Amino acid sequence: MLTIVSSVAFATLWLFDPKTAPTIPLPNAYGRAMTALGSATNEFHCTDAKFNTPGTWFFSFYSTNGALKTVEVSTNSSKVVDGVPPTL
Repeated sequence: MLTIVSSVAFATLWLFDPKTAPTIPLPNAYGRAMTALGSATNEFHCTDAKFNTPGTWFFSFYSTNGALKTVEVSTNSSKVVDGVPPTL
């Protein structure tokens, strides 16, 4: 089962065409990431944004004490994944 899942994940990354436009423009995705952070936007600043297949943005936010919050923004959802760097 693990082999099948990893093969599908690898094939998805391998077949990704970097010329394909993101499903959500960067400014809109950043706005949704800020909304997902909520009141933590006063403590954290964005240090990185990455686009991944099949249409997910990953934003890394750090506080001044080094705490990391990663926000995953896709077409239908936005969620904060505390302390987990994006895996691309």
